[in-house]
Amino acid sequence: MRLLFISILVLSGCCAGAQIIVMPPVNRVGILQKQQLWDITLSNTSAYAVTGHIEVVLGDGTSGQPILIGVAREINVSPGVTQVNAAVVEPVQYTQVNGNYVIDPGPEGFLPLGNFSVCISFFRHEHGIVNQIAEECDFIEVEPLSPPQLLLPWDEAEETQINPTFNWLPPAPVSFFINLRYDLDIAEVYPGQSPADAIQQNIPLLHQPEIIPTSLLYPVSAPALQFNKQYAWRITAKSNGAVVSRTDVWSFTLKEEADIPKIRTNHLPYSRLVKYDQPGYSLQVDFLKFEYFNEANDSTWNIKIYRLDDKDMDTVAFQWDTIPIGTGQNLVNIDLSNNPAFSDKHFYLLELTNGRNEKWRLRFEFRKEEAVQ
Repeated sequence: MRLLFISILVLSGCCAGAQIIVMPPVNRVGILQKQQLWDITLSNTSAYAVTGHIEVVLGDGTSGQPILIGVAREINVSPGVTQVNAAVVEPVQYTQVNGNYVIDPGPEGFLPLGNFSVCISFFRHEHGIVNQIAEECDFIEVEPLSPPQLLLPWDEAEETQINPTFNWLPPAPVSFFINLRYDLDIAEVYPGQSPADAIQQNIPLLHQPEIIPTSLLYPVSAPALQFNKQYAWRITAKSNGAVVSRTDVWSFTLKEEADIPKIRTNHLPYSRLVKYDQPGYSLQVDFLKFEYFNEANDSTWNIKIYRLDDKDMDTVAFQWDTIPIGTGQNLVNIDLSNNPAFSDKHFYLLELTNGRNEKWRLRFEFRKEEAVQ
């Protein structure tokens, strides 16, 4: 009992002497760079300024073992609440203590992906003595800027190939990852199910692990896809064997070509460019017709067209300087019927970058009119 009483007194004395309260970053998900670790709030509960420095320790989210230690310069913390960021505490000395992670050595470098603990400590400097007077630990999740994205087959597409090719984009930035690999899962969608439920609940028709490229032809050794059945598919990205992110779940239906409605060029609408990573699907027959609102008041086009069903996503050579661009709404109608760069039943991505460095996109399948008669 006496030992417990003494312990309480010691703890009370420790707490009473504490003058700084540390509050970690508010955003626990999506932290990407070292400098974001220093978005800290300090509360000085005393009546006078306290001099000291901050240390941040990034640890493994499971074991808690330190990975990266950052030590900031000495600062003065006035009474009340002080907002701290990387600019306030620079320069920061970083030391990596775990070689199993790849960490950019620069002060604005990216953190590795995954779940981590972050412990922030304040050390008071007084009369030549340095004492730790505050510490707070929390957990953060470092996510990629963009998860992997599905490209082909389009969501809810009617696919005519018995062995379709699946294409996707890698997570970004790719430099984050070590030994990037992909798992492809395909499952049949039963009546009354959503594609997401099918992926979660049904036995996979195909589970293809450890794919290195960002495309895969449906293997002839896999169970055959059946006409008039709907299938769901998803890609899981892994870095050094650890799952980093998954795509949305898309679906497609295998149809015999004779069952797909024929579409003619007459009165096809203009397809609008959108500022999304995954724009909707558009069918273009002989002509490329799109709508773009020129908010940036650009005087020239900056457009690239990529072949989506090419694993290297090569660009299509095309001269845009002959097409005028005006302020506000632009309706573009280009005859591609005799352009050998565009092939029937092939898929493309049009990407426009404006003067604000915004990217506007349109995905489309190109068809020849004689092929859809």
